[in-house]
Amino acid sequence: MMITSESWTFYNYMDADGDNAIIAWLHELPIKAQAKIDGRLLVMLGMRLWPDGWISSLEGYDDIYEIRITCANIQYRPLGCYGPAQREFTLLVGAIEKGGRIPRGTLQSALTRRQIILGDRTRVRKHQFN
Repeated sequence: MMITSESWTFYNYMDADGDNAIIAWLHELPIKAQAKIDGRLLVMLGMRLWPDGWISSLEGYDDIYEIRITCANIQYRPLGCYGPAQREFTLLVGAIEKGGRIPRGTLQSALTRRQIILGDRTRVRKHQFN
């Protein structure tokens, strides 16, 4: 895959102890789900615009977006935000949608983490693909 100047960069949220919250979440998932999520992110890297079915905003949670991935009938929803800079997207928290909903506490964590990364660039690390 050729990555052009129009490519994206994915980052992961790092907690105060320096632990990578997204990698920790991914490692809890089945191998097939991990591969599907990383595969989707790899494809998104080189796309200028992302299809609406792959990413969507969350009503009532301004600036938080869900990446929509299904594997084995489970709705995986990595939540993130655009930034901190242009053509960057930061994965803030991993979620699984149940009954058409993402737990409110998970959404609140995404909002809090967004505020942290916008104020402190050291709290993100480039996403490492498996």
